[in-house]
Amino acid sequence: MNPNDDAPRDDDYLWDRNGPVDDQVARLERQLSAHRWRRAPLRQAVRTDPPPQRRLRPRVRWAMAAALAVLAVGLYGGYEHRLRWPAGQAWQIASVSGAVRVDGAPADAHATLDTGSVLETGQGAHVRVRVARIGEMVLGEGARLRLVETRSGRHRTQLEHGRLWARIWAPPGSFGIATPAGDVFDLGCEFVLDAGPQGAGSLAVRSGWVQVDNAWREVLVPQGARVDFGPGGRPGIPYDAGASAAFLSALREVDEDPAQRQPAGAAVARLIEHARPQDAISLLSLLQAHPVLAEGPVFDRLSSFLPADARVTRAAIRASGASALSPWWDALPYPRIKRWWMQWPDVFDAHADADALLQQEPAGTRSPDR
Repeated sequence: MNPNDDAPRDDDYLWDRNGPVDDQVARLERQLSAHRWRRAPLRQAVRTDPPPQRRLRPRVRWAMAAALAVLAVGLYGGYEHRLRWPAGQAWQIASVSGAVRVDGAPADAHATLDTGSVLETGQGAHVRVRVARIGEMVLGEGARLRLVETRSGRHRTQLEHGRLWARIWAPPGSFGIATPAGDVFDLGCEFVLDAGPQGAGSLAVRSGWVQVDNAWREVLVPQGARVDFGPGGRPGIPYDAGASAAFLSALREVDEDPAQRQPAGAAVARLIEHARPQDAISLLSLLQAHPVLAEGPVFDRLSSFLPADARVTRAAIRASGASALSPWWDALPYPRIKRWWMQWPDVFDAHADADALLQQEPAGTRSPDR
């Protein structure tokens, strides 16, 4: 033990603030006083209840309701005005490039197309036409089109030959084109149609659906898909634009050659081998045209591509034929035909170069016989 431990100390200020204060310690204490610890006061409990909602005054609510009503009336009025068209009123030609004629006379951007008139384009020419108030179309070079009928809800043309782009926003069936391959009906969409004088050609759908009716069969073509027409206008099976060459070859072989239409035949096996989920439209259209194929792997492959709740059975196809396929048609991943108004971007003009809209030949199509 240190004998001096019990002796008085002169530096107790550093421990209990007793004793003399050194000048340097006092100065340092003053400098650090602003940073010394202080007991913080207790905070009041934070109120978590949501603030009371402000209610709109009756006058404001009535004003908002009136504004919505005016907007609804305006939209409905614009919709009715768009679809209403006096019977026989001429269509307006919007733009012309190159040699374009109406009934044999040169036409410019101020010309019109009357019922019964014939519109023709020369080599390297194209013309843009307003389809009443429901859309527009562009004819490429070497085309010949006649305006057959125009009135509210029904606008009919005849494309004798040539290439045509159309963009329509109207109820299904409002716009139709007669071609050597049959009648083409717009179901609220955008499409490119190529028609040869002997019926060969093609149809590529960019949005919505297009229906083709002829003596051979009815064909429905959704957006992103195409269909080819052989000599005489016989329509092929619609196919996705990204379908492989091997799939298309097998598809045409099965559709066109009855000898290859055996449910378990070699051509069907090749078709199934190269089928992707995007090719469901082709397999379903093939079953629609040839229900006997439901007895083989085409049915199984298609069933694996579509939702399980879209139930179709072989027994139903045997009993009712192609009509039993309706649940699968409804399950395809395309816009619903009855909801054509959802294709609202088609309301607006394309404002695209006509040559760019028509110059690309759909992949895999037959050469037109013109």
